[in-house]
Amino acid sequence: MAEKKAFIAARLRNPAEEAAAKKKPAARPDWIGGACAIVAFFIAAATTTLLYLEWDSLTHYIGH
Repeated sequence: MAEKKAFIAARLRNPAEEAAAKKKPAARPDWIGGACAIVAFFIAAATTTLLYLEWDSLTHYIGH
């Protein structure tokens, strides 16, 4: 059976125990998410540009 630990407020904790505790290794960077974000940005920029250019050409023929 898993052992449950009680919550202890920060003001009651022993700082020496926390310093001696084993630290978790740093998380690896999420390069897949970053790559998807960059690709999504360029797709959004291209879509916005195409919509703007299409609107510009439509208003040119309408007469505005």
